[in-house]
Amino acid sequence: MLIIGLAVWGFQERQMKKNVMIHAENHYQQAFHELNYYVDSLEESLGTALAMQTRDTMRPQLVETWRLSALAHAAANELPLTLMPFNRTNEFLSHVGEFTYNTGVKSTNDRKLSDKEYKNLQQLYSESRTIRDGLRDVQAKVMKEHLRWMDVEYVLQDKNQNQDNQVIDGMKRIDNQATEYTNSFSPENPKNVVLQKKNLNPIKGTEVSGSQAVSHLKKWTGLSNAQVVKVAKAGKGSNVPAYEISMKAKKRSLSASVTKKGGHVIWYLFERPVRKETLSLYEASQRSGNYLNQHAFKNMELTKRNKYNHVAVLTYVLRKNNIRVYPASIRIKVALDNGEILAFDQTDYLFNKCDNVPLKPGLSEAEARKQLNQNLKVQETDLAVFQNAMLKNVLCYEFFATRGNDTYRVLLNAANGNQEKVELLKE
Repeated sequence: MLIIGLAVWGFQERQMKKNVMIHAENHYQQAFHELNYYVDSLEESLGTALAMQTRDTMRPQLVETWRLSALAHAAANELPLTLMPFNRTNEFLSHVGEFTYNTGVKSTNDRKLSDKEYKNLQQLYSESRTIRDGLRDVQAKVMKEHLRWMDVEYVLQDKNQNQDNQVIDGMKRIDNQATEYTNSFSPENPKNVVLQKKNLNPIKGTEVSGSQAVSHLKKWTGLSNAQVVKVAKAGKGSNVPAYEISMKAKKRSLSASVTKKGGHVIWYLFERPVRKETLSLYEASQRSGNYLNQHAFKNMELTKRNKYNHVAVLTYVLRKNNIRVYPASIRIKVALDNGEILAFDQTDYLFNKCDNVPLKPGLSEAEARKQLNQNLKVQETDLAVFQNAMLKNVLCYEFFATRGNDTYRVLLNAANGNQEKVELLKE
């Protein structure tokens, strides 16, 4: 009996220890992936700031960089790196925080950055790219070889062991590549800005019942024999009166939202795994283009093509009077194994036709160009409607420009030349 009791106690102890280790490992994995994400975003944010002209237009970007440096610092401190040299990287993050705080948050003047400040910003951007690339290499090894952070901690704690570990080696390499800064600063996170809802244009048309909404959805998707699982009115938090619909088709689930007025399919989503690729992004864009033509969408321009987990994500925008209307966009997901349309979302297109936006610029292109950072080389210019931070749709000059090996999209208000958005385009 005693032996059985000891055996049970031993099993429970091992199980408890295993659960604690799993929890710790999950915590470390989450912190490491968050560190990668924040450093990745930090690099992009610094690069975007380099394309901005005045301190006033640069300030929101510097505040965002300040926030990201604090988040990256916090994520790094969650890892078992206090037992190994990671000082230079932490000092780099602190220096980013100090620089962006002093130049973007604390400073109240609107003058341009001095040559010294701009050079410092360039150096920080270059450093961030090096650290980003190093973290990506470590992340790839961790994921590919299923490496465990608990093993890292054991190696670091045991001073008698030869510290031969791919994660440790990778993190040391990153730390050695970082410039040694002596300044120390611990910025606080700015408060989260309360997100505002879009002021959506009202939908016109006859109000439909739940069963009519299902009929519209079946016709739209071509799934006439689909089994209806659930039809419910959208909750109070919804931006527009609609029906939330769930159906079963081909042994798969489909979720969708259909407006009460007019019975418009706002979005739908098929759920199924896609494990291989037989189609290219170009072929996927042909499928999505045909899909839009079949549903009578006109004057839609493909502006973005991405690929995630063997699925193509394609974004189209309305082109009106040869002007891109970015707020009126449609997103389509295409399976790269057989070209099936897995998801469709026309939320922005339905509610942002931008009919009240004047489409004649107040400034000439030459006048608008004068507002650009002198370090940018313009490659292409167009007119586009953009929804700015104040949720207002405005006509802009859209400049695609380069600085070194980086490519930017800069949107300047076509009425007054004010900078509306600067975007660092990913490779």
